Amino acid sequence: MLLGMSTLLISFKAGHFTMDNAAANLTMMQELERRLKERDIDFDATDRQIMCYGHVVNLSSGRVVEGVTNLAAADRDEDFSGAPPPELPDQQTYEDAIARDPVALGRNVVRAIRASGKLRDAFDELIVKGNSGEWFVVNNEPLQLRTVQLLRDVRTRWDSVYYMLNRLRELRLVRCSRLP
Repeated sequence: MLLGMSTLLISFKAGHFTMDNAAANLTMMQELERRLKERDIDFDATDRQIMCYGHVVNLSSGRVVEGVTNLAAADRDEDFSGAPPPELPDQQTYEDAIARDPVALGRNVVRAIRASGKLRDAFDELIVKGNSGEWFVVNNEPLQLRTVQLLRDVRTRWDSVYYMLNRLRELRLVRCSRLP
C-alpha cells in the first residue's frame, strides 16, 4: 500500500522539464520515461519536455543570420572586405547593403580592433582625441562619440549580432573634418 501511495504522489509531482535542444536531454527524458513506466507511473517524455524559449529564439535568429551572411567569410581570420561601397552612400539600396554582407564586415572589424589590448587602447585613444580635437562632424557640427568598445558577436546570445551592428553604427564616422 505504501509503495502504491508513493507512486501516486510521484506521478502528480513529476511535471514538465524545460531544457535546450541537446540530444542528451532527449535521451535523459526517454530514460526517465522508461524507468517511471517500470514503476507503473504514466510519463510521456515528449509531452513533458518543454524547449527553453530563449534557446529556441537563439536558434531561430541564428538561422536568419546564416541566411544573410557568408559565415565562412565571417569566421576566417583573413581579410574579408566584401563588395566596394557605392560612391554616394545615400543612393545605396537595401539590396546593395546586404550584398556587402554587413555581419561579416562587422565581425572582421570587431575582430581586428579587439585582437589585442594595445589595439583596444588605441581605439579608445582615437575616440578621445577625436572628440577633443573635434575631428568628427555631422552637418558641419562637431560630434562627440561615446568612449566605448566594440562588441563581439557571440553565437550563444541571440541578440549579440544586433548589439554588435548597432555599436558599429553608433561609432561610424560620418565625416572626419581633419585627422592628425
